[in-house]
Amino acid sequence: MKKHLLMVLAFSIIASCVFAAGPSIDLKTASWDSIVAAAKAEGSITFYAWYFADYFKEAAADFEKKYGIKANVIIGDQTANFNKAIAEKDMQVGTIDAMIVGGQWVKTTTDLNLFYGPIKNILPDADKFAATSWEVQEGVLINGYLAPFHRNQTGLLYDPERVKDLPQTWEELTAWINAHPKQFGFCDPSKGGSGQAFVHTAIGALAGGLEKYKGDKEVDPAKVANWNIVWKWFNDNKDKYIITVSNNDSIIRLNGGELSLVVAWDDNVKDMISKGNLFKRAKMYIPKMGLPGGGDTVGILKNAPHKAAALVWISFLQSKEQQLKKFQTVSAYPARTDMTIEGTLLSEEDRKNYAVPWFPACYKDYMIKEFVKNVLMK
Repeated sequence: MKKHLLMVLAFSIIASCVFAAGPSIDLKTASWDSIVAAAKAEGSITFYAWYFADYFKEAAADFEKKYGIKANVIIGDQTANFNKAIAEKDMQVGTIDAMIVGGQWVKTTTDLNLFYGPIKNILPDADKFAATSWEVQEGVLINGYLAPFHRNQTGLLYDPERVKDLPQTWEELTAWINAHPKQFGFCDPSKGGSGQAFVHTAIGALAGGLEKYKGDKEVDPAKVANWNIVWKWFNDNKDKYIITVSNNDSIIRLNGGELSLVVAWDDNVKDMISKGNLFKRAKMYIPKMGLPGGGDTVGILKNAPHKAAALVWISFLQSKEQQLKKFQTVSAYPARTDMTIEGTLLSEEDRKNYAVPWFPACYKDYMIKEFVKNVLMK
């Protein structure tokens, strides 16, 4: 009897380990129907994010209703999320199935080989997204390992009652700032991406363009040697612009009339308008000199216990229905390129013509540190 119980216990342990390690099918060659069946057998997915709590709560309920798979959505601090994933990277089976990836974490996690993939050729709607969104994020080659989730774009947000002539070039913007002191604002680049976008554009305009940084994995000292020109512009004009403390602070100051023209994210602006924190007459555009945009992705951890369910979850988030619902709920612009969206602040044509990609993450990190040292601490 004791021997029988030990055999049963051993079998149960082995079975649970096999299940925890993922499905027995080869996800890269299996049919989508087989992957869905394996996902249902796994029964759940644990997903980590740091924003869009309202949307993900509804998406999780919709997902469970459609597939019978429970989506455990953990909304936590961004740094804590990634530190947890990194701490677990050498475990045979981790506790995270999938997570949002963005910002400086793209390079960090890619360098650590954290994600399973490539998943581009597994997901059924992969061709409904721009090819470049599968290839590069934040200047880092992702090679189909991270799935596009949404797009966002920086632009110039303004009060049309106070701004009539829209500056399009760096020279025109400088002239506008000189003519309207303390009416232009951008956030501290160490506190928000819209501020990073403005400094990024300044580097492109004043230090010889952005193309030379493409593909670099480390900062080339020769390519940043003339950035002193950029810091000089900021210091020379310090009494004519306002540095705000966050992305939201820039918008709030515009709403209060303190500022007339600010750098902002399109999804953030749309959300602030919908919540009544910004007047509805506000308008936004991407100047011809260009401002950077991008978007976040979703990745599956290499040691995810429920890889099939994670694939189905990502496919669900990429569906037309969920991409539209996300836009309607939190104003996040769809990553899909086969959708027509009404009520956007920036047109698809403007995004196509004037949006520019971020330079590699190593330069962005260096840019922030140098701005703090050479401008904020002066």
